Amino acid sequence: MNRALRIIFSRYGIIVIILVLVLGVIALANRRQETPLDGTNGVDSSEGEATSEGLREDDGFATEECEGDGCFTDAELPEEAVETAVEFAEAWLNPDGRSAQGWHDSIEPFLTSDSADAMEGVDPETVPAEEVVGEATAEGLKVSVPLDTGTLTLTMVEGSNPWTENGWLVSAIDWEQS
Repeated sequence: MNRALRIIFSRYGIIVIILVLVLGVIALANRRQETPLDGTNGVDSSEGEATSEGLREDDGFATEECEGDGCFTDAELPEEAVETAVEFAEAWLNPDGRSAQGWHDSIEPFLTSDSADAMEGVDPETVPAEEVVGEATAEGLKVSVPLDTGTLTLTMVEGSNPWTENGWLVSAIDWEQS
């Protein structure tokens, strides 16, 4: 038993263990690529048990699924949501020249928890604009804020985070340069 443990925990044993783990991960990754992503779970749709709308190419835009009474997809967002989007845009532009952490702290109250986590560590120097130059417009759940070098499009959701109780929050940020 001691000899087996010495072999396993020697540098050669550890190398073999790491090699086996790497090969296992590669095998699982290859298996996952072979699995159809069409929702049939391996069932032949010609048998009539499962159907598929087919794969859709990801356009790169974040979308929010909406269910229940809180959906505003066919109606205009309330003015409160648009105002929150504009306030976020003004903080996002970092007019006060805050440090990365100070900037993150200033935009965090406007973001969903997931969005705030995604923005952690972002350098405010990478913000591609300096000022709001027009009126914000709402379409569905999205608010477009015209800036000096493009348009900031914010997806708004009603919810809460550690700083805001039940209000409008930014769940996705999209930038289109003009």
